[in-house]
Amino acid sequence: MKSALIPASWILAGLLSACSSGTDNSEAPAALTKIEDKLTLVVNWEVDTQAANNSASYRLRPLQLGDRIYSIDTAGSIVCVDANYGTSLWRYETELPAIAGLSGRGNRLIVTSRDGDIASYRLSGDGLQAQWKIRIDSEIRAVPVLDDDQLLVRSVDGKLRSLSITDGSQQWQVSRRVPVLSLTGNSEPLVHEDLVIAGFDDGKLIAYNRRDGEVRWESTISVPSGRSEVERLVDLDGRFVLRNGIIYVASFQGRLAAVQAVSGDLLWSREFSSFQSIAIDQDALYLSAENSDLWAIDRRTGSAFWKQDVLHARKITAPSIIGDRVVVADLDGYLHWFNRSDGKLVGRIRIGAARSYVQPLIREDAVVTLDKYGLLASVSPQP
Repeated sequence: MKSALIPASWILAGLLSACSSGTDNSEAPAALTKIEDKLTLVVNWEVDTQAANNSASYRLRPLQLGDRIYSIDTAGSIVCVDANYGTSLWRYETELPAIAGLSGRGNRLIVTSRDGDIASYRLSGDGLQAQWKIRIDSEIRAVPVLDDDQLLVRSVDGKLRSLSITDGSQQWQVSRRVPVLSLTGNSEPLVHEDLVIAGFDDGKLIAYNRRDGEVRWESTISVPSGRSEVERLVDLDGRFVLRNGIIYVASFQGRLAAVQAVSGDLLWSREFSSFQSIAIDQDALYLSAENSDLWAIDRRTGSAFWKQDVLHARKITAPSIIGDRVVVADLDGYLHWFNRSDGKLVGRIRIGAARSYVQPLIREDAVVTLDKYGLLASVSPQP
């Protein structure tokens, strides 16, 4: 049976039942609360990238390379912005319908599409120069990872491919069975020494030899349970993180876990549901749960330092860390700032009125956010 791929936001909003009943059973977003001793925030600059409607994807995160920020929309239009002044420098039309953000390194950008296109471009003066393009037989909803001479591409058909960065030729390929139902998204692979580590829709985290694709270890993060296919969703879709040889990974309707990178041994796990990326500092993991509660979790034990539910059901993005604070964006175009130490809400500013799907970028002392209509903005706390 062909896999049915459905957006996480649809599940979380209850739209599966709404399709048959005609009603929206989604939980009402929490009302905004008053902030005492509010942090003063200033908008450094705003750029309207004139993007196509990006609501088709929650993965179109901008890419930062040096003092340039690159964004792509669902029509395949790339805009280059000066990160210091917010000046739009150039636009390039790839004509590739992107549903994942750009990846890149040095003077190279990689673009993927919902049609399975993978294209490499070289940054050159006031634009891009096409280098090569190939097509695979699947959608690509995870940002590819560049590492040395490899381009690692995870696609929705359960495959992980290693391609040559020189010409796009395939070096190796591995495949996992995709469940009947899964979220429309995939986690990015992670490179650690001679390993490529990937998460899959069946709740498995698997490490492969980066040179030949041989399996080195396999770890079960979450086990599907429940009677319905929706109840059995345990996708590993968020961007997991590596710190001091330990991988931290979360699954939808499953668990949050710490795994030894060299062996796959499970150090600890706890019940947790998230399809978002994880932010990390020296002590804690910061996560947006599926219900938009914000958590700080002890890296050593998995116990909670704090939980903040003031943005419950506001469809917040993955968190980012800036100084001693954590920042998220929400469904109404607000950026919210919290203390890292105790989770107290200390600041709020509105950027436009549209939802942001992507984890904010951090550039020095500023937060850069992009909404679904292509409004790119930089915000800083006032000294």
